Amino acid sequence: MRPRLVVLSAAAFLLLPISIVYAHERFIRHDLKYPMHERYFGRIPGAFLGIQPDMFRIATTSCVLLFIFLAIFFFRQNLDVFVEHRVLSFLRGPAQRFLHHVANYLTDKPMNLRWFHTVGEWAVVFFLRSPALVLMYSATNDSMVMPSYPLEPTSAIYFKYIQVFLAILMLTQTALPLAGALVIGTWIYLWRWGWMVAADAIPVVTVAVLYLSAPWQSHKVAITEMSEKQVKWVRLVLGFGFFALGWLKIYNYHLTAGVADNYPSVMDDPMISFFSVGTNPLYRRENWIIAFALAEVLSGFMLMVGVFTRVWGSLMLWVFTKLMLVNFGWDEIPHIYPIAATMAVVFSSKVHSEFAFVERIQQRLAREGRTLLRLATVVTASLVISVLTVYVLLYAFTFIDRSHL
Repeated sequence: MRPRLVVLSAAAFLLLPISIVYAHERFIRHDLKYPMHERYFGRIPGAFLGIQPDMFRIATTSCVLLFIFLAIFFFRQNLDVFVEHRVLSFLRGPAQRFLHHVANYLTDKPMNLRWFHTVGEWAVVFFLRSPALVLMYSATNDSMVMPSYPLEPTSAIYFKYIQVFLAILMLTQTALPLAGALVIGTWIYLWRWGWMVAADAIPVVTVAVLYLSAPWQSHKVAITEMSEKQVKWVRLVLGFGFFALGWLKIYNYHLTAGVADNYPSVMDDPMISFFSVGTNPLYRRENWIIAFALAEVLSGFMLMVGVFTRVWGSLMLWVFTKLMLVNFGWDEIPHIYPIAATMAVVFSSKVHSEFAFVERIQQRLAREGRTLLRLATVVTASLVISVLTVYVLLYAFTFIDRSHL
């Protein structure tokens, strides 16, 4: 592992002397066309916790939804047995097997289906090579890693060749540890332009987990599946990336609103609208920002901690594909990469939860017949996790003036 760390350090310092990005821009139009209700995102005197009532309502919906998913997840083994062996015990043959496979998919259990394994292998191959497509696209559009980061003209030619070289390594599966080091080194360099730029690029780092753990003679190895440790780290990095991007949408709300101004159809998504049910239409755009952001926060958090990974991963695949093919078109083509990364996790039989210890505690209490303590443990754990996940940063943001961003 030490040679890889040396290469990683070298890659990071190799990138430091050259100036590349002169603006932090999204790769789709985001110019603000209508004024914002700036007061909506600040402190509201007399409101509970000082949070704007519509914002608090959306947050509460998100908190309740997260609480329900966590509680169900912690009882998933018991619910699975109850549904299969009690409620639908009359099923036999193909119907019973179909139900069993559906239950395994929804509860993140191993899937013993040939087609599932085949799709999983293809997803890993796609995941390994998809960054090359983004790099090639960026090189032809005078940008770095993704069109969000335009290249500075004086050094553009060098970084175009570097990206093409890196893309060739990825496509040919050659010296993948070097490719991983260059990916992380590039991400480290992006910190020079601020934490928001680096946070925006966190999902790009995900593939480096596979690259750095690959053998140096990677071109001689058929890499078609991930180990449990690789799945865990890919899930953690990818989930945290989208968790951070969700909060970034609220922090830098002008940019998010600008996207809605240029692509108003995105505000009609029924999945996002669910979070803002019952809110004041006067703040439709502001409510959409909070709803969209918290939906991404929940998706990223669930993926990061491994709670109903396949369910939330499937929802994310649907959203990314819809954004790319329906809402934004070719400008959203870099989303091929997160689609590939999410597919590699969803179609893996090695997904596990970071909160498995809560599930084990409640199962032990069930065997001991301590029903009330078992329920209290699950309810308390689910409530604490949900409240901390949703309200802490939302409350903190109300003290920060972001109107100048």
